[in-house]
Amino acid sequence: MLLTCFDSKNHQRSLDAMQINLEAESRNKVEAMRVKKKLEQDINDLEMTLDGVNKAKAETERNFKKYQQQIRDLQQVTFSTS
Repeated sequence: MLLTCFDSKNHQRSLDAMQINLEAESRNKVEAMRVKKKLEQDINDLEMTLDGVNKAKAETERNFKKYQQQIRDLQQVTFSTS
């Protein structure tokens, strides 16, 4: 009888430990999903920012080329009238 009681207590302890581990795993999974969702949103935000920066860069490059051409044109006019 003593051995059966001891086995029952060990069995209950094992079940309790497994339940604690299961609950911890469940909390960790929820936290991992929360972090994943936040990281995905961060990636989307960064992609949108990058797209905006790339568009601004392209516009700046177009303006730069336009201004370079205007300077060349003005230099030609200045040199041809001198």
